[in-house]
Amino acid sequence: MLTSGYSSPGGDRALLDNDTDRDNETDRDTDTDRARGRGVLEGAFALLDVLGAVGNEVGLSELAKSSGLPKTTVHRLLDQLGELGAVERSSTGYRIGSRVFRLGQGWQSELRDHALRTLRALSARLRETVGLVMPREGRLLIAASSVVRAEHARMMRPGLTVSLDTAAGRLLAAHDPMLGMPSGFSAEAWSAAAYRIRAAGVAFDREQAAPGISCVAVPVRMSGGRVTGALCAMVPPQRALSPLVGDLMSAAQTLGGPPLDPDRVASP
Repeated sequence: MLTSGYSSPGGDRALLDNDTDRDNETDRDTDTDRARGRGVLEGAFALLDVLGAVGNEVGLSELAKSSGLPKTTVHRLLDQLGELGAVERSSTGYRIGSRVFRLGQGWQSELRDHALRTLRALSARLRETVGLVMPREGRLLIAASSVVRAEHARMMRPGLTVSLDTAAGRLLAAHDPMLGMPSGFSAEAWSAAAYRIRAAGVAFDREQAAPGISCVAVPVRMSGGRVTGALCAMVPPQRALSPLVGDLMSAAQTLGGPPLDPDRVASP
C-alpha cells in the first residue's frame, strides 16, 4: 500500500476541521459582500427617492439631510449614478436622470393608459384635479393623475407617495390595517373612524393633510369587492365635497376593470 508519508496533526479529523473553517470563512466573506452591496443599493435608491419627491434640482447638503446619509457617501453615490445616467448634475444641484425617466415609462403602462382616460374625463367633468392612488410595497403611490389647478401639479405628480393623513390614505388604511394608522388617532378612535369610512364608502380630508386643500376619496374595487386603489379629487376648501362623490364612484367603477386586477398587476 502506497502512502504519502505525511500525516496531519490530529489525522483526518483535523483536515476536515480545516476545510470546514475555510468554508465558514468563505460564507462569512460572501455574506459581508452581499450586505455591502445591499447597503449601496439602499443608499442609491434613498437618493433617487429624494430626487423623485422633490422634482427639481436638489443640492448635496439637502440630499444628505433628507436621505440620512453622510455627505461623502452621497457624493460618491451621485458620481456613480451620474455615470449610469440615473442622475444628472446642473449648476444648482442634482436631478433625476433621463435613464430613470425612460425606465419609469414602462411601469404598468396598460394600467396607466386605462386610468388616464378615465381621470381626464372625470377632471373635465368636475373641473378639479383627480388622481388614482394605489398601495405598493407598504407605500401609497400616485399611479396616475389629471391636474386642473397649477398649484396641485407638484403634489399630484405620478410616482410620488401620499401620506395616510390624506383622504386617499385614510380610505386605503381603513381597508388594509397593514398600512398603519393616520396620525391624530388613538387605536380605539381610528378603529371607529375606519369602520365609518368602510360603511360610507368614502373618506374626506378638509385641510387636515395640507392647509388650503380639501380632498375626497372613494375605493376602486375588483369584481370580488377587494379594494385595490383610491380615486380622489383635490379641491379648494370652499368647495363642498359631498356633491363630488357620485361622479367619483361612477369613475371608480370604470377603473375597477381588468387592468387593475391584482392577479395581473405586479408590484414594481
